[in-house]
Amino acid sequence: MRRHGHDLATVEERGLAGAADDIVLSQTLSEKRVLLSRDLDFSNILRYPPAIHLGIIVLQIRPETTDTVHRVLATVLAYFSPESIQQALVIVDHNKFRERR
Repeated sequence: MRRHGHDLATVEERGLAGAADDIVLSQTLSEKRVLLSRDLDFSNILRYPPAIHLGIIVLQIRPETTDTVHRVLATVLAYFSPESIQQALVIVDHNKFRERR
């Protein structure tokens, strides 16, 4: 994704690999980032209501190959502007995505 001009940070780079979900989300908020995750816990709109974050994208792509993930993610990122993804939960599978606010 960096090759396509996206600014990203991984949990590994931030020393948060294995950290609790709330800590990871707090880090994204402090850095003013959208959270991209395969962790289905982040799709729980009751636990993580869109009003409390800058956007969460949950990937549910099967089969999960690098090419498929990058292709689908590029489509989703082209659809949303940085402003329009704010306070949205986006669930992505291999051929569609749905948005909740």
